[in-house]
Amino acid sequence: MRLVIAGGGTGGHLFPGLAVAEELLGRGDEHAVLFLGAHGGIEEQIVPRHGYRLEILPSLKGGLFGFDLPRKTVRMCRGYLQARKALLEFNAQAVVGLGGYASALPVLASWGVEVPCMVLEQNAIPGRTTRKLSTFADEVGVQFIEAAPRLSRPGKVKHVGNPLRKKLVEVSFRSARRNTAPRATPDEPLLLVLGGSQGARFLNEITVVAWPKLKKLMPGLRIILVSGREDEARASEAFAAAGIRGQVVPFTEAMEDLYAQADVVLARAGATSLAEISAFALPSILIPYPHAADDHQTANARVFSSQGAAWTLFQKDLEADRLVQRIADTILQPERRKRMATAAHELAKPDAAAEVVDRLERMAGLRSFKTPPNAMPPVGPEAVHAGVA
Repeated sequence: MRLVIAGGGTGGHLFPGLAVAEELLGRGDEHAVLFLGAHGGIEEQIVPRHGYRLEILPSLKGGLFGFDLPRKTVRMCRGYLQARKALLEFNAQAVVGLGGYASALPVLASWGVEVPCMVLEQNAIPGRTTRKLSTFADEVGVQFIEAAPRLSRPGKVKHVGNPLRKKLVEVSFRSARRNTAPRATPDEPLLLVLGGSQGARFLNEITVVAWPKLKKLMPGLRIILVSGREDEARASEAFAAAGIRGQVVPFTEAMEDLYAQADVVLARAGATSLAEISAFALPSILIPYPHAADDHQTANARVFSSQGAAWTLFQKDLEADRLVQRIADTILQPERRKRMATAAHELAKPDAAAEVVDRLERMAGLRSFKTPPNAMPPVGPEAVHAGVA
C-alpha cells in the first residue's frame, strides 16, 4: 500500500503517525509512506530523523474555516493544490489524517481525488478541525469512544485506540505485568513527571515546591522530570537547588525507558501520554492543561479517573500539600496502586497501529492482515474507582 500520513504540529499528533508508518512498512517491502506536514511543526525535525520522506505544505495554524483575510484564502487554495499534487504524484492508495491543522488540506485533497481516508482523533473532545474533516473521511478512528457523539458522522467512528510504536508496546508488556501484580512499595520509588513533548512549566515548578514534603514522607523517592526543551535549564537549576534525587530530561522519543522505571506518573492529560500510561499500566495523577481547546484534557482525564485509573486535580488554586498527599497515597498504598494500575491497563489498546493499518488496507481494496491478539492477557479484577479529587 502507498500511504500518505498527514499531520503533526505536536508530538501528540505526530507520534501515532510514526507508529502507523512503522506498522505498515514492517509488513513488507512493497509498502511505501509519504508524510505531509506544515511549517513550524515538530514533524520538520522528527520525520526526516526516522528516514521517512516529508513534504511541507503551507501552514494554516490559527484556523482553516471561517476565513476573514483574502491572503489566507489564497494560501489555503495553494496548499490544497499542493496536497492534491502530492497525492497524485505519489500514487496514494490511502490517506490517514493525524488531526490538527496540518492534516486538513491533505484530507480535503484525498476526498477531492477519491483516495480512501481515515482521520484519527486522540481526544475525548474532538478538535475543531477533526469535527469538520470527519465529514470527508471514510472512517474516524478514536482513542476515546466518548468522542463519537461530537462528530458529524458517528456511524463512521471506529474505536481503534491511539497507535503506539512497536518498541514502546513491547517494553510495556513486562512493566504492565509488574505493575498489576501484588507488589510492596519499592524502597526507592520513582515518580515520573511528564508535561508532554513540549513540557509543562506548571508541573516543573510544583514538583520543586512539593519536593521537601515528598522527601519527608518517602525518603527514598526519586523523580524524573520531562521538562521540555525550552524549560530545561531553568528546571535543572531548580532541581539542583532543591537537592532533588533524580534527573531532568528535556525531551526523548524513547519514553519507554522512562515508563519502565516509573511507579507513578504525574502528568498533563494529553491523549498520547495517556495511551502510553495505560499501556504500561501506571497509576497516575493528572493535572489537565486548563487552556486546552474545548478543555479537552479535562475530558480525557475524566475518562481515566472515572475508571479508577487516575486522580484528577485541577491547576486552578492547586496547593502543593494536596498534590503531595495524592502522590503519597498512590505510592505508599500497594493495594490502591495495584487497583489503579489494573484500571489503567484495561483502557489500553496496544494493537491500535495494527488495526488502523488493517482498516486502511481494506479501504484501499488490498489484502487485509488480521490484527494480532494482545500479547498480554487481561489482568486483575475490575477496578475500584479512585475518583476525582
